[in-house]
Amino acid sequence: MKDRRFMNRWLLVLLFLTSTLSACASKRPVLLGFAGELTGRQSDMGVHGRNAAELAVADLNAAGGIAGRPVELLVRDDLGTPEGARAADRELIEAGVVAIVGHMTSGQSVAAVPVIDEARVVLMGPTTSTSKLAGLDDYFFRVTATTSTVARVQADHIYRRRGLSRVAIAYSTDNEAFTQDYGTAFAEAYRDFGGEVVAYEGFSSFDETLDFTALMAALQRGDPHGLLIIAPAFETAFLAQQLRLHDIRVPLFATGWSQTQTLIANGGQAVEGLEIVRIYVSDSDNPAFMDFEERYRARFGQAPSFAAAQTYEAVRVLAAALEKTGGRAKGLREALLEIREFEGLIGPIFMDAYGDVVRPYFLLRIEDGQFVPIGVLESEMP
Repeated sequence: MKDRRFMNRWLLVLLFLTSTLSACASKRPVLLGFAGELTGRQSDMGVHGRNAAELAVADLNAAGGIAGRPVELLVRDDLGTPEGARAADRELIEAGVVAIVGHMTSGQSVAAVPVIDEARVVLMGPTTSTSKLAGLDDYFFRVTATTSTVARVQADHIYRRRGLSRVAIAYSTDNEAFTQDYGTAFAEAYRDFGGEVVAYEGFSSFDETLDFTALMAALQRGDPHGLLIIAPAFETAFLAQQLRLHDIRVPLFATGWSQTQTLIANGGQAVEGLEIVRIYVSDSDNPAFMDFEERYRARFGQAPSFAAAQTYEAVRVLAAALEKTGGRAKGLREALLEIREFEGLIGPIFMDAYGDVVRPYFLLRIEDGQFVPIGVLESEMP
């Protein structure tokens, strides 16, 4: 009889310990990773992305976390290099993150995909648009539109709406996963519409021997009616300045990669009138965006860039899927694929069976030192 009572006591103790450990485990934080360029020439995107991720995590925790568990953000600098991206993701995976938000440029994401695929950890790209990662059965997802679709919309705008039948293209060779992809898609679409690409020139901001006079002469071949610059903000601004110094005054166009205040601050009068096709506008009257912008300004003392807005969206999409998995990495990929439509800060995000998205496209023009929305361009919305 005593032995039975003794065993019953031990069973009660074991049940108590098991329930206590289970409760503690359920309250352990959900570890979410962020990887982006936080130092270097393109760090403006990475810093804005990290800031927005911090804000999104704070919002999630204020609302009770994910599946009743607090969320903790682990941040790594990918240094803006493929090697740095792989190293950052490996560190985050070893730390136990359930997913990674990043990277901010296509080259780093392309380099990182084999790492996250091997580990079966989701990588959610806020701003990676390369078509090289489209239509693949992998662990890469994104909230931005693919390069090929944006490039086609921009080609249609320049040829049909602006009536420019000859263009030159200058592209940065420092992130060819994006720039070559965009340039090729644009050129193919532009020719389909009836236009002619009269020059296609690459340049590197790290090339100390770069001859700008020769580059300007090459871009003028064929007497272009307009020039498309496919480069980050600083390089786009610098190239625009060089064009004006060489008295080349054709209409300028750029990609969403350059849409930060760095472009305006360094481009000055040389970038006035420059047009960009984007999925982001900074003066949206969507209540969700206005609330986000106000709180971002209050916390970080500056307006959010497209990188910030899209990173915030990326975290929120992940959070919605993680609610279904109880905050666990297992099943997250499948939960994300079930989300076919998500309300973003600017408008709806439609996700396909491969984690690629389609969103509305906006035409922006720099006027008086501001990105001014001109209108909404047609897109292949589902």
